[in-house]
Amino acid sequence: MQVVVIDDTLITARLIGEYLKQLSDVTVHTYTDPVEGLEFCLSQDIDLVLVDYLMPDMDGMEYIKRYRAERTPEEYPVIMVTAMEDKEILREAFELGANDFVDKPVEPIELLARGKNLLALRRKSVELRELATVDSLTGVFIRRHFLEESEHEVAREQRYGGKLSVIMVDADHFKSVNDTYGHAAGDEVLRHLAKSCKDHLRDQDFVGRLGGEEFAIMLPETDLVSAQKVAERIRVNVAESVVATKDGSEIRYTVSQGVAQWHSGESLSAMMQRADAALYAAKEGGRNRVEQAAA
Repeated sequence: MQVVVIDDTLITARLIGEYLKQLSDVTVHTYTDPVEGLEFCLSQDIDLVLVDYLMPDMDGMEYIKRYRAERTPEEYPVIMVTAMEDKEILREAFELGANDFVDKPVEPIELLARGKNLLALRRKSVELRELATVDSLTGVFIRRHFLEESEHEVAREQRYGGKLSVIMVDADHFKSVNDTYGHAAGDEVLRHLAKSCKDHLRDQDFVGRLGGEEFAIMLPETDLVSAQKVAERIRVNVAESVVATKDGSEIRYTVSQGVAQWHSGESLSAMMQRADAALYAAKEGGRNRVEQAAA
């Protein structure tokens, strides 16, 4: 798990970091510049932050305020480290979103106990989030979460301008796979298809399982030509693959795909409908094809 320690005194930051390394499965990052520390924490999925109260440029209160603008206390715990005994300071810290605090000079046993507790809560939070957003069979987003994230992308492109494309993906003749090899083998094909999609994407792209054997891929900052290339790479990868089942069977399958680029002012639903129509055209055109949506 990723833990960040922010203290303008290097020796203190390193000392706290060394204590925390006693916890299992922990990687510690230390920062003496709170601005740099905040930038790092907002660019990563950090499991626990320990921040000093008194620092130049940005004190612990301001750090928590800015961090909480983008990271919730329920999912991203913060411990305030302070030598101040004023209860009003602690009250303000908790109101801003601190989850806990430790006194300076730091007492190792107390530090480790509080850190261990918050990391355990963080693990549980991550597990619950995955259950609520990730398809248990394929490891991609469930339909609801995919659509929620896609709505955010459409809103972002509408506000700032840019390019956004979607690919609708469907396994060809999937019913015959289930009928011939059984549903367990069909599940292996779906897992393979999900992995094939993810293997050809960037960090900012995401995949969702819309239902059955139908998937969708959202490609921020991507035009229609580039999205077509992504879809073609997935098509070729799937067509050239063999899915080995537990009973020794080898399954070959193909996918059909429809690609659409978002138009300014267009709703997510309208864009996906155009991509779905292109997917239907790919099926009608003989399958194992990629078709572009009408403008």
